[in-house]
Amino acid sequence: MRKQTKLTAAVAISVLTLAACGGHSTSPTAAGSSGASTSPAAQTSAPANAAGSFGTLGEVCGAGTAKGATDVGVTDTAIKVGTIADVGWTVAPGLLQPIFDGADAFVGWCNAAGGINGRKLVLDKRDSAYTNYLPQVKQACPVDLALVGSMGILDDTGVSAWEGCGLLNFTAATVGSKAANAKLMYPMTPIPADQQTIGGFHLFFDQHPEWAAAVGSLYSNGAAGDREQHTYNSAITSIGGKVVYTAEYTQTTSNWTPYVQAMKKAGVKFLFLNDTAPTTAGIEQAMATIGWYPEIQISPSQLYDEATIALAGKNLKNYYTYIPTTPFEAAAQVPAVKEYLDLLQTYAPKAKKTFFGATAFSAWLLFAQAVKSCGSNVSRNCISAYVATQKQWTGGGLQGPIDPASNKATQCFIIMKADAKGFTQAFPAKLGEYDCDAKNAPTVTP
Repeated sequence: MRKQTKLTAAVAISVLTLAACGGHSTSPTAAGSSGASTSPAAQTSAPANAAGSFGTLGEVCGAGTAKGATDVGVTDTAIKVGTIADVGWTVAPGLLQPIFDGADAFVGWCNAAGGINGRKLVLDKRDSAYTNYLPQVKQACPVDLALVGSMGILDDTGVSAWEGCGLLNFTAATVGSKAANAKLMYPMTPIPADQQTIGGFHLFFDQHPEWAAAVGSLYSNGAAGDREQHTYNSAITSIGGKVVYTAEYTQTTSNWTPYVQAMKKAGVKFLFLNDTAPTTAGIEQAMATIGWYPEIQISPSQLYDEATIALAGKNLKNYYTYIPTTPFEAAAQVPAVKEYLDLLQTYAPKAKKTFFGATAFSAWLLFAQAVKSCGSNVSRNCISAYVATQKQWTGGGLQGPIDPASNKATQCFIIMKADAKGFTQAFPAKLGEYDCDAKNAPTVTP
């Protein structure tokens, strides 16, 4: 196993999420081939919803008579809520703009429907700009009822602060090992410290043992990257994979040829790329120049992004990603997806279709349902009590089922193929259906 020397801090999104799953030019034949089950998006025949209703959830927002200054940020007429994202980082401007876009879409839509039980939402968009996550949490503590749809690369820095002040944090995703198991934190893509998600890998390993015996992996360096390199490689090994090459890159890496040559020399057939769209573009360009590609390339869900196609599409080959959310391509089949895309167009028209935007919106839906359940007596304690009852959250069909009550990683994923034309669902065969298997989220040693 080859390991590159570590250099500098990690670049953002490559350390943000779940593992990917993918395929070769031939997709897996059937879930039953490895004992997997499938789960539908669960709302394909739902009627068109009225204002304030979403997917299978029914009414989320609407008029009402709730009153009382019952907790931080709550008044007779309003609820003050924050969201944190790395948007203004000079190294990668707009990095997590989808977090803000999802917030704008939800708050605009919800307030137009009457708010939550009549109280309008007041949104604080807090730019953590990569290094300022903790200061933003501290500013939110005394004024915001909760953080919703948030995400920051350095989220570990804010854990003690939000736990100490009792601030709830509904996250689009978490990054750090401390945040992964933090109190008062409810992620839409839960990955506790003792699990890692490698959705779909087991299918390919079962069908192609030669791929399982020749796995390569590439990660951003830094503290979060080190953790992910350990947990992802451990998860791969736990289901029968053998890692023959692993390396780290830095945010300033621009020459990918040595990495590709090293992968080729190591005999990599199954490559896991935990990276960003610009990094993918550089790697694919290097592969095209050298004239060598592994049999399959797999990337995490953050690569389910229009930028991946725009930057790397012409050179993509044998490239897949996995997602725990219902594909945007299923908008005609799954009403929740169409509703979400329509709301983006209305309230955040410049927004791009990304995985993080969808999970941020799902976080807002869960928060709103919890607030609605509290009636007039909205409090952080009441909201937490509601979340503790949620064992099968799907955001009305916007994502596969998760268990917010126990913070366990989801076992349900969809494999998407990426090429110059865009994304298409590769497995399961039915658009919007999920592959659900315990091997998609193995237990690992933190």
